[in-house]
Amino acid sequence: MEKQVHIIPKKVEEGQKYDPRLNSLVLKKAGSFNIAIKEIEDLKKQKPIAPKSITELSKEEYSKLSETARWNYDVDVKQYNIDVKKYNEKQKLYNERLKKFDDLNWTWQLVYNELDSSKITRNVDFKKGIHDSISFPKLLEGGGMAWLEAWHEQDKPKGTYPFGMYVQAEGVSEIVRAEWTDLRYETINQTTKVAFGSKVILHIYTAGLYGQEVEVHLADSDVFTPNDKLKISGKDFFTREVKVYKLKSNDINKKGISGTLTIDDAPVNYAQKIEIEVVLDNAWIKTAGENLKIFPIIKSIKTGTFFTGFSRSYLQVSKDEKSISLDQQPIPATNMPLIVGNVETNVAHFDHCKYTEIELKVIPETEKEKNRIVFKENNMVTPLAYNIPIICADTDHFKDYAIELMNLNTEECRFDGKSNDHKKTSINILKTPENYKITNNNGKTLNFKAAFNYHPSNDNLIEKTSFNMLEYIWPVSLRDDNKHALELRALSCRYEKGISIIAYPDVKWALDFRFGMKGPEQYTHTNLPNYPRNSDEEKVEKKPQSRHSDSFEKAKKAGRINTYGMEKRANGMDLEFQLVLKAEYNKGEEIELADKYAQKIKKFLELLLSLKEGLDTLTNIDKINSGHKSAVKGIGKILKSPIIGTIDYPAISVGGKWQVAIKDETNEVYTDGKVALRFNPLLKGDVSLDIIAAVSYVPAFGQAVKAIEIALNAAGAELNFMLTIFGQVNVELEYALAEKGGSNLNLNGELGIKLVLSGKVKINLNAIIFSVDGEIQAEAYAVTSIKPKASIGHDKKGTFVEAKCDFMGINIVCIITAKGKNNQVQYKDTYNILDRKDDFVKGKKYIIES
Repeated sequence: MEKQVHIIPKKVEEGQKYDPRLNSLVLKKAGSFNIAIKEIEDLKKQKPIAPKSITELSKEEYSKLSETARWNYDVDVKQYNIDVKKYNEKQKLYNERLKKFDDLNWTWQLVYNELDSSKITRNVDFKKGIHDSISFPKLLEGGGMAWLEAWHEQDKPKGTYPFGMYVQAEGVSEIVRAEWTDLRYETINQTTKVAFGSKVILHIYTAGLYGQEVEVHLADSDVFTPNDKLKISGKDFFTREVKVYKLKSNDINKKGISGTLTIDDAPVNYAQKIEIEVVLDNAWIKTAGENLKIFPIIKSIKTGTFFTGFSRSYLQVSKDEKSISLDQQPIPATNMPLIVGNVETNVAHFDHCKYTEIELKVIPETEKEKNRIVFKENNMVTPLAYNIPIICADTDHFKDYAIELMNLNTEECRFDGKSNDHKKTSINILKTPENYKITNNNGKTLNFKAAFNYHPSNDNLIEKTSFNMLEYIWPVSLRDDNKHALELRALSCRYEKGISIIAYPDVKWALDFRFGMKGPEQYTHTNLPNYPRNSDEEKVEKKPQSRHSDSFEKAKKAGRINTYGMEKRANGMDLEFQLVLKAEYNKGEEIELADKYAQKIKKFLELLLSLKEGLDTLTNIDKINSGHKSAVKGIGKILKSPIIGTIDYPAISVGGKWQVAIKDETNEVYTDGKVALRFNPLLKGDVSLDIIAAVSYVPAFGQAVKAIEIALNAAGAELNFMLTIFGQVNVELEYALAEKGGSNLNLNGELGIKLVLSGKVKINLNAIIFSVDGEIQAEAYAVTSIKPKASIGHDKKGTFVEAKCDFMGINIVCIITAKGKNNQVQYKDTYNILDRKDDFVKGKKYIIES
């Protein structure tokens, strides 16, 4: 029996918590606590009791006794001597058994993810033998466990309860201070500027936090604007566990919690702290600037609160040439947001009645819907409850699922034989809404059917309507009366987790919206030389013309020419409008929701356009419209030339598809899909300048041009020389609703110049034998343009802007056409002056680096 040594608390004091089944003791704070060895306590119960002593009589006293009294005294003495002899023999045996505990070895060591008995060694600070008081160091306050065990010299440590005892101390959690050092543990002064790309160490000194996980956020301190939160390789913070570290040079004689631990038979000084290697990421330049003042913000994962009451420690980071470069090109070259801790704080982790995973099984599993891990045992703090989303059709299409407890073992349940024995049941059903059906529960696996209840308030008796479907336009946001969940409880001595299975609708939405105007709006500035093409003054007053018929014809087609020289668009805009909104659900059923609304919206927009045109007429707005008139006429005044402009209205279209989706890794719901916004075009138009008319304004020389024009006109000839600048810009924005779906912005268009020289002459010849009546036209034009393109994209390196420009070359086209009464002859030829060159300009620049 003495070979088995069981450590137990001598007495559970006020503020302490003791679990006898796991032999776990939790202290309120560090300090001494009393222990006992169960075998010794049991042995003490067998300690022989010394016989009650008798009064020894002197010879004189004995001689005075009667014969009967003497006989009784002799019997008592004889029996007493017999009892003393027996007592001495038992006491000798008791002492021999107690002495066997003099060879006890003791271990008092830290507990990590597991206790390996083969690695447990004797703590040399503990003398061999029996101990009744142990001191728990303040260094280990916070919840991290220590293991206390004793074993005989010829025996080996067991490394498990009930032989040893788990001991923890809570303490008061706080952050003592923070400090920045280089990789050689030299403190970085707060006024020193460190270069981007350097690698430093952030030291966070703690108290009462040993074994706990914390979030460490990095922020850039700004004076006049909110502090910038810095990304840690795409994450919001570091996750680290508070440990004990050997004292470094920067720790000596500074504020913090330290103490001595015996490791490998040698005492070593340690400090309770966190050390984080931080790469000063160049990507922070884009998000926070070139000069940063970084400080840590620390949050307890256990309590969910941020620590206060400690002084900020700043690190100056700069792109300045004078900044110091520390440990450039570190390995690894990126920050590590998450490092899983190995200090054990949960004594239940060592309970043998347990499961190690909870899995949601899809029956049958498909490529689109796979089995998912709900919970998996690790050394991180895990939630007590889990929400598990599933996507389902309505109650006419139930789907099969199962919840399974992996590696379930309940043989050593603490409730053995009781009503809550985990061997009887490990999955409790707390609530079963109408859209769930339980089909089997064998304790390890629970099978159920699930559907989404599209009409919870009417028990699925009413017909589906478009109005009802609009309630699920954003399917991740459920109505309060539809947040019914199948509520379960997964039970074991080691873990007890709540599980809520929440059904989301399988609806898929599609939107197609288009709005625009058919046809361009055309304006002509008519600040033209109004010399007539004939001498009929009456016709001139009734019908003022530009000097060339081509420009005037464009003006006429656009509307009319007013006395202010601004041409008005034609009455009666032609509206282009489309709105389609479809919902697909229940594995393929469709419903159109927007048709009746689209017609009403279109009629309303057409009414607004009619009202606007009526107001234009009533208020004569075409004569005082300062928008186009000021812009176009202003150009005409500058050039003293006629300007013909064509502007297309922007055409907008919005398209999108979205549905609810689930992140397999985290069991979170999100909206998956894309929305595209297109302006095709956003801007489109052309501006033409009449060069001959412009020359006519030149003093003296212009008069000669006018005379030539009149002479050509009289001879039936016409000459035009036009310079046209044209352009178009299209924009397309594609936005991914999913976090990592990637969004893109694309711009493209064309900008060009066209120079046109044209003329025509009429031929009328009457002879005695024959007559000729026809027209000869000649036109030559040169055209060139560039097509710029720009886009915003994403890849593994980050977000970038990519731009390029294609040069379309320079071409000259010549066309000569001869027309007669009954036939037409045309000659056309093209001359290439400069060849087309794609990617004439090309570049790519990252605006956000990963």
